Parts: sequence; C-alpha cells; structure tokens
Amino acid sequence: MDNLDYIESYFSREPDADRTREFDKKIESDPVFAEEVAFYLSALQVSREESQSKKRNQFREIYQKNQTVDPPHVQESSGGHLKRTSRITPIRKLVYSIATAAAISGIIFGTYTFTNTASPQQMARRFSKEHLQNLGVTMSAHSNSQQTGLTMYNDGKYAEALIQFETIIQSDTSDFTAKEYAGLSALQLNDYSKALAWFNELETYTNNYANPAHLYQALTLMERNQPGDNEKAKQLLQHIVEHDEDGKETAQEWLKKW
Repeated sequence: MDNLDYIESYFSREPDADRTREFDKKIESDPVFAEEVAFYLSALQVSREESQSKKRNQFREIYQKNQTVDPPHVQESSGGHLKRTSRITPIRKLVYSIATAAAISGIIFGTYTFTNTASPQQMARRFSKEHLQNLGVTMSAHSNSQQTGLTMYNDGKYAEALIQFETIIQSDTSDFTAKEYAGLSALQLNDYSKALAWFNELETYTNNYANPAHLYQALTLMERNQPGDNEKAKQLLQHIVEHDEDGKETAQEWLKKW
C-alpha cells in the first residue's frame, strides 16, 4: 500500500487506538509522509463542500499530477567528480511549508471537520479541547472555594482542582456544581472511572434546569474507548435526543457523524 492509499484509508475509516499511534509515529519519523498528510488535508479543506467520493478523486488527480520530482541533476563538484542531486518541485515545497507551519497533532485532531466521518474518540477529544479547557464561574454557597478550584482547572492543574472540588463535596454533599467540576477534572486526568462516578451522581438531580449528566457520561465513554463503551455512549446520546435533555444539539451532531 502506497502512502496515498494508506492516508486515505486512515481518514476514511474509524481508526482504533493502535492505528492512531502508528499513524502519529509515522508522521513524526517520516517528513515526506508528513508532507503528504498535510497536502491531503489541505486538499480536503478546499473541497470540503463536495461529496466524499469527489473529494478523493480530486485529491488523487492533484496528488498524481504534482507528486513528481525533477529528474536527477548532474553537478560537477570541486574535485572534478560528478554528483547527482534532485530538486524539490514547487508543490512539495508548498506542502512542506504547510506541514511545518501546522502542529501535526492539531491537524489530526481537527481532521473530522474536513471529512464526513470521525471516530467517537476523536469527537470526544475535540469537544473537550474546544469546550472544556476553560470553565466559567458559577455562583454557589461555596463560590470562593469553587473559584479557587476553577482557577486551578483553567491553569491546567487538574489534580489540584480535583482535590479542591472533592473537598467542597465533603463539606456539602448536595453541591451539584462541585460534583460536575470534579468529574470534569477527573476526565482531564484520564481518570475515567472517577469521572463516570461523579457524572453518575449528577443523574440524581432531577430538578435541575440544565443537567449534562448523560452528555458527560457519553463523552467519557467515547474518550475511554474500551470494549462496549461506544455502544453505551450511543445509547446515551439517543436518550438525550429523545428526551430533549441538556446537550441535545451536540448529541445530534455526534450521532450524525457516528
């Protein structure tokens, strides 16, 4: 399988964790492959409004047209010997600049915005990156303590934030917001079991106007990606849509991309 087929196969199918690690490692170790990935994604972005099959055909034509390298150039060295060199075509220079300018992890993370499919794990991580990196202040009986925890969270000190929110919960076991933030802190730490435990507790607050319990449970399962997690997450998303719960629009979007 050549690089084009490999890249196309990766982005057209749902990758598992092993394939993702292999793909990322190849990007880091092979500059030419990184160029081709960047070019593939830039081509998809240009033609994002076209059908997926048309995108692929267009990219293949562009790729095959421009994936040529000038014939070897013979140059005489200072010692009178001949040496062979090759010149990189303008398109490869362009592609290389794209690959250099963009953080590869960012390209991979944002891939599903240019394609019609994305793995549940990719969708979950994208959502966390875009919506859960910074939390706003919510007034409660423990506002000062929560603000301290939020400051820690927003500074990326998730372990300290988790301790802070769990301390609040110990003094007031009815504090919904502290439990929500404790779950989010655990999620950022990849402590999925603890995150699910806190999000499960949110289900008991049936009188809350906005309760993202099921959305956060689905998010955690999608990101954890263990056997059976995606099926449970999909059921939760369908429940959110059917019962018009908090996070319905996000659930609908994820289900369309599933």
